[in-house]
Amino acid sequence: MTASLASPAIVAVVAFVLALALTPALRAAASRFGLLDRPNLRSSHQAVVPRGGGVAIAAAVLGALTLARPGLGGRLTPVLLGAVALAVVGLCDDRYSLPAGVRVAAQLIVALAVVAGLGGLERMPLPPPFDWPLGALGAPLAAFWIVAIVNFFNFLDGIDGLAALQAAITGLGMMLAGWDPSTSLLAGALAGAAAGFLPFNWAPASVFLGDAGSYFLGFTLAALPLAAPPEGRPGAVLFVALSLWLFLADATWTLARRARRGARVHEAHREHLYQQLARRWGHARVTLSIGMASAVLTAIALAAHRSESPAWAWAALGLAAAFFAAEAVAATTERAA
Repeated sequence: MTASLASPAIVAVVAFVLALALTPALRAAASRFGLLDRPNLRSSHQAVVPRGGGVAIAAAVLGALTLARPGLGGRLTPVLLGAVALAVVGLCDDRYSLPAGVRVAAQLIVALAVVAGLGGLERMPLPPPFDWPLGALGAPLAAFWIVAIVNFFNFLDGIDGLAALQAAITGLGMMLAGWDPSTSLLAGALAGAAAGFLPFNWAPASVFLGDAGSYFLGFTLAALPLAAPPEGRPGAVLFVALSLWLFLADATWTLARRARRGARVHEAHREHLYQQLARRWGHARVTLSIGMASAVLTAIALAAHRSESPAWAWAALGLAAAFFAAEAVAATTERAA
């Protein structure tokens, strides 16, 4: 049985089935233990919805990996331990609303521990001629990457289905990139579990990921490229950045605009571009549109990664910029209208 399951595609299917079965149970448990997301002025939903459902994704990922290859560890151990640790932090935040400083400190500690175990980046994760050697900056930059992705992924988990769909797309892309067999297994499990959760999270969502889910997904997507061989890590990080581009660009753009006018960047709000679009277009349409654009970017990034062609990489970056510009124009136009 172990040998038969030791395939990324089959692991993805197993994780999908597990998430599909576990999510209703986690949804019921969340309601029972008071893990409820009540609408407020910064919410994009209008009804009380259970949160913390991302625990089902974490359980499905770990369960599928255990069935596939009991004792799976090695370079994945820091990633899995870090993902579980941050899922616990996120679950505590879902229940008790931890201070921002506590959350960021926990993220930083886990990120530094993972970088200490796996190593940092040897070169800037950009195509030539900007792939400069990083030297001593490689480790802190890798830790910053992890913390930034965890928070950005959390920021973009603001409308139904968006974060789960993005995780499924990026996880599938990482599985196909095949940095090594172990990373492909974890990426496949992540993609399958996110896809299994998605039917319950699609608009109108009956359960939310919560910080437990967004932290687990964001951390795993950010840390998994660092488990690639050292010479392949910059390319792996670039691949994930391209796949997550619309998340990263929206979060960066919005934070910069809020910081420029003196707003508190850590406070919840409804100013992200995707939130502005959702108020006019609805959750499902915006989620599907961003998902389709991310799938295209992921496919081109995969072609660039496999061919090791700088031309393909620059083409992917150019298309990513065009997609974000289109999103920003659409959001601005909708707001003006």
